[in-house]
Amino acid sequence: MRDRLRGRRGKYWDMLEQEGETLCNATTVAAVDADGSLDSNKTTSDDKGRKKPKKKQASESQQNKRPPRPPVFLLPGLASTRLVSWKHKPCPQSPLLSDIKMLDYVWLNMNLLIQMATIDVRCWSECMTLGRYQTDYDGSEDDVSEEGDSESGEKGGEPRTHGCKLRPDEGLDAISSLAPGSISSNLLVGGTNTVYAWLIQWLADNLGYDVTSIVALPYDWRLSPDKMESRDGFLTMMRMKIEAAVKSNGLPGILVAHSMGNSVFRYFQEWLRVQMRDEAYDRYVQQAEQRAASRRAAAEAGNPPPRGPFWRGRAWVRNNIPGVDEYGSDSLDDAILEEMDSVESTMSDLRRETGKNTDKQKKEEDSKDETDEAPRKYPKLWDLAKMEGDAEWIDWLGKHVWTYVGLAAPLLGAPGPLRSVLSGENMGLPFTDEEARILELSFGSTSTVNPISTKMGFCDVETRGNARNRKQPNRSNLACLDELVSGIEASRGKTDKDHDPWEDFPALKLLLKDRVDHDTGFPMIRVEREYCKDDEKSPCGNQTTMDFGPEDVMDGRVFEQFSEIWNEEGDPMRIKYEQLKESWWETPVKNFLTSPPDRPHIKHIILAYGVDVPTEVGYVYKKTERLTNHSSVNSTDSATEFDGVPGMTYAIWEEKYGRLVEETKAAEPVSFTDILRKKKSTRRSFNVSSSEPRLHQSGDGTIPYISLMWAHTWLLHATRAMRSSNQTLPFKEGERISNPNNALDSIKVSHRPKGGNEWLDGYGADPRNEENMDYESRSNIGDTGTSHPHGTKYKPKMVRFESSGRSRSTGMEYTTTVIEAIGVEHKETTRNYDILAAAFTDVLKNLHDDFGLV
Repeated sequence: MRDRLRGRRGKYWDMLEQEGETLCNATTVAAVDADGSLDSNKTTSDDKGRKKPKKKQASESQQNKRPPRPPVFLLPGLASTRLVSWKHKPCPQSPLLSDIKMLDYVWLNMNLLIQMATIDVRCWSECMTLGRYQTDYDGSEDDVSEEGDSESGEKGGEPRTHGCKLRPDEGLDAISSLAPGSISSNLLVGGTNTVYAWLIQWLADNLGYDVTSIVALPYDWRLSPDKMESRDGFLTMMRMKIEAAVKSNGLPGILVAHSMGNSVFRYFQEWLRVQMRDEAYDRYVQQAEQRAASRRAAAEAGNPPPRGPFWRGRAWVRNNIPGVDEYGSDSLDDAILEEMDSVESTMSDLRRETGKNTDKQKKEEDSKDETDEAPRKYPKLWDLAKMEGDAEWIDWLGKHVWTYVGLAAPLLGAPGPLRSVLSGENMGLPFTDEEARILELSFGSTSTVNPISTKMGFCDVETRGNARNRKQPNRSNLACLDELVSGIEASRGKTDKDHDPWEDFPALKLLLKDRVDHDTGFPMIRVEREYCKDDEKSPCGNQTTMDFGPEDVMDGRVFEQFSEIWNEEGDPMRIKYEQLKESWWETPVKNFLTSPPDRPHIKHIILAYGVDVPTEVGYVYKKTERLTNHSSVNSTDSATEFDGVPGMTYAIWEEKYGRLVEETKAAEPVSFTDILRKKKSTRRSFNVSSSEPRLHQSGDGTIPYISLMWAHTWLLHATRAMRSSNQTLPFKEGERISNPNNALDSIKVSHRPKGGNEWLDGYGADPRNEENMDYESRSNIGDTGTSHPHGTKYKPKMVRFESSGRSRSTGMEYTTTVIEAIGVEHKETTRNYDILAAAFTDVLKNLHDDFGLV
């Protein structure tokens, strides 16, 4: 297996095809029952129940047919799908500028970017910018931009008379390389250019995958997930693509998501759950109304009421949804009969109200049901539909997604996109932060990775009084995380007086015991305000400080406060607040920005990410206000002039081993030469109280470590499920085999030393003491993903955490793996050899164990 992972071209898929008919017939494969469920114990047999001629035909077909394999679905992250123009846009700002033509690549188009940097930025940025409600900007839309006239569309004296229409490109090429074959792309943006190209090549070279078994899921990364669906139908298409690929390839698939793609996948799961419930409800209503009509017709004819499809559906609910039988058969029958009477009564009322209940009124009722949690027309049918929909949702995930590989998953979000909204961030492209902010303010996707507080993952934390749309952790199906700590602490010194149960689990100790959060020991967002008299120079004596944490982002308070502090033209912070409200608070899909994620209902999950790369974790802003002779702190000089963009003074970084430093913001470049010669700001130590817990590692250069390490809580899923107090679900023995008190005993830890090939037991040396290659000193290595295929330039130290369990509701055995790679940067995770080899070694092992394919 290791030889295959190292790139030897004797692919086992091709070997299976060359083995011939005997091997194909003898190999144990997953057979599909009549009801659609997978059974790995069934074997194919050509002569069983078949006539000889058919046997010969089947053998010939078997030889030509490729062996079953799980399809791979690739879901890219932020700014990782190529965007194509579907509308001609003239660029009249300069005769040297090229127009944006139909089917031109706009993201990423290096010729346009170079023109933008050297001639004029406006044409390209206008094309990338969305309208106020995440719509395509056309010249006639009443669009409020930061520096523009909302009526005329003028900006800087130039009219915005031509709109732009961008859509995501299609196919694997759209997410392989954003600007393929471009030398300038490597010079200017480095690894931003390459997305899944190396992984696709790796799957083809080593596992024999091709276009029939790798499915790309490109999307417009500027949009919030709800707009992806309403404008492009992305979520519906994603569902259809997954179903089609699974049917074509014969096995459930492997979903690989990178960066923000993991958040999109989480939203997709919540959206799919809503869809399944609605589909079940529509079936129940249709069947119920048909039966009501049949009962009426039978009563008029003097016949007994018929039992049709609705009653078969009721039997399905009783037999397939856990917990229904607790009500008793008679109670369930009575409930449904009562609902049938309600349906029949409603139908009678509808017939009497001749013409009063118009189609328009019905549409208004349906619209109300779709936009909030108001009671449905038939509440009891809706209760049954929710149970049936949830059961079908879990069943769908089990049949279609066999393994989930999450690369650099921002499980608790990241402050970087928030900074891009507050003050701008150029993403390494050749234009200023302030120019980039105009684009980023229009992107709804920035909220998709808003920071999420760890506090919301515990049951013993009271929510703040001004919390909006807060949801407590799932107390019914999983034990609370805080309930596990006492058992772990009680095991201290039982086998060895010096034994520390947390020794191999520093991340879980920080999360469960120390309760660290995004703003532990430092401000995630801080605003320093000073009020100066007319004759006073900065720093002034009258100063105040206001800090914002992840909870302030979750409920939108940070946008409200920034809107009040900085008087900006068009009030973009208020618009951003409304955008958050529209896309996340007022939709039928669960707002997952209010709670950390629990482990999904997927058989195998592998989360891999890099650590110990300097990462931004906090920002400090400053505003100086002049007090007039007749004003006070609460009443400053309110001139008609606007304040402009909030000014960031310095950023807070976490470095290797969790050290915190602050970096003063460098002056914005004023020319293309300044952009190319931009110097790195100096960093100085950030003072932290010695009593505050400190992280033992930093993030991956983009995502803070606290967001990445939440993956460790998924390792406790089996223990939390077993210890849940919910008794409505039938308990099945064998949930896990470990110490019933110490939850950490169920986790296996191993590591691969730096430069080594073999995995050893245990966590290894403390990363804060071990001599690792310093990330800053690797300048001679450069971007490992672009210098060498798959990032094989170096072998970092890696740590693997593994746990397993058995679902007590479905009986499914599942595994969870978390892989940390020292020094691997965020974008490298899709092409770094070490991460790919570690993750897909587990995939190959599971293929053998589950399907007998290796």
